[in-house]
Amino acid sequence: MAAAALGWRTAAGIFAARIRLVSWRQTLERQWYEGGLWADCLRPLGALYCATAAWRRAHAGRSPGVLPSIVVGNLNVGGTAKTPTSIALLRYLQQRSWQPAAVSRGYGAHPPEREPYAVAPDDTPSHAGDEPLLLRQAAPVYLSRRRRAGIAAAAAAGHDIVVLDDGFQHLDLLPSLSLLLLQGARPLGNGRCLPAGPLREGRSALGAADALLCDAAALASPIAAELAVPKFLLQTEVTRLVSLADPGPEIPLTRLQGARLHAVTGIARPQRLQRSLEALGAEVTLHAFPDHHVFRRQDLANIPGPLVMTSKDAVKCRHLAGLLEIWVLEIGVHWEPAFGTWLDEHLAAWRKPA
Repeated sequence: MAAAALGWRTAAGIFAARIRLVSWRQTLERQWYEGGLWADCLRPLGALYCATAAWRRAHAGRSPGVLPSIVVGNLNVGGTAKTPTSIALLRYLQQRSWQPAAVSRGYGAHPPEREPYAVAPDDTPSHAGDEPLLLRQAAPVYLSRRRRAGIAAAAAAGHDIVVLDDGFQHLDLLPSLSLLLLQGARPLGNGRCLPAGPLREGRSALGAADALLCDAAALASPIAAELAVPKFLLQTEVTRLVSLADPGPEIPLTRLQGARLHAVTGIARPQRLQRSLEALGAEVTLHAFPDHHVFRRQDLANIPGPLVMTSKDAVKCRHLAGLLEIWVLEIGVHWEPAFGTWLDEHLAAWRKPA
């Protein structure tokens, strides 16, 4: 009994520490965009981070992969719809008779075999990571921290083009196209690098992009206006609501109007799920876990159902489908026609003669 009590206290302590970490991280991230003491105190570290990142980019020995490659990335940490955009690109390429594959680092993944690792449709989050599992629903995915090795594996399997989810900072590869995503009226926050701000690199790295995909607020921002690179409108939208246990039939979105729901998520910006549900008329209680959190039944057992989560969270909860009532809010993207025209011009140049 004493050992059991000690175990429960240890588990409770770990959970409480995790919640405090999430709360502190959310406070810091809010200060990146709204200002605050913590962000100001960290400015020297942010300046060092920016300088190091700029040196790395300036001295990188880059070379292309064996296939045409499209990088989807951002400068800032946190969600900017990279994975939905990558999925949309993979499907767009398929519609134009390409045989695409995705190449990903696989954050949090522990492949059972040596990289490059081909993700199986029924793989586990511990093996493949959450984002690669989501990408695998659209096209084959290869995990590799060395992106050119992942591209070579895709070529050996018969693919003719690759999309790299979050590969802008991987400086060993010289991609065919680099697309950067910008969202919000302050897409770069306070303009500082980690940990004083949200940036992985200084804003000068924006010049390495071939095009910017921006939501309406970012497109109207001074940041976008001052850059002499092509800029296109990219919008996110709710595509459907389904049950995790039976994702075939859709749940009418009208079911959300006036409903009191508990939203559960482990994404970088959990408030986005809350805002999406509230825009559809729901009253939402948000339960935010750390980004990439792998859910266990005890995490969710005391939260009243139905629980609503994103597709990225849902791939980590397939083992709970028959145990809890879970709804999945699927989010997609669409871009303005001008981007399709711009992309088609590049694709035509890469197409090998029959």
